[in-house]
Amino acid sequence: MKTPKEFIEQWMEAVCSNDVDAILSLYKEDGLLLGTLDSEIRKGRTEIKMYFDYFLKFKPCGRITKIVEEDLGYRRMAIANGTYDFDLTENGEQKTAPARFTFVLDREGTKWRIHSHHSSKQPENVELDSITEKTKTKLNSSLILD
Repeated sequence: MKTPKEFIEQWMEAVCSNDVDAILSLYKEDGLLLGTLDSEIRKGRTEIKMYFDYFLKFKPCGRITKIVEEDLGYRRMAIANGTYDFDLTENGEQKTAPARFTFVLDREGTKWRIHSHHSSKQPENVELDSITEKTKTKLNSSLILD
């Protein structure tokens, strides 16, 4: 059985192949996707396919730049967090889009399947020391749940 990292690399290869069926086969039937370029939550392969039909128009291919994996119990469930860079082509021009991800993986038999996948654009680097005290207070207060 592949490690979670090897499975995520397989996912990236499927994306680079621009083969929607190969990509979808890696998600559970009722999997969940929060795509990098999407404002919708996609549940199930039919909705996930809608996202990838759009995303693949940009001829994406990427590379994983960092990954941290965690086994949540006897290789039955795992989480992989990290960053990747996607090369996207629009109007003949190629751009690189850095993003971060979380994959929640479930084991089905001897294979991993994606239970949940969240991907978002990488925020600009901010030097935390340069944030003003007022901004820090505002950030901290927004994190407190009532």
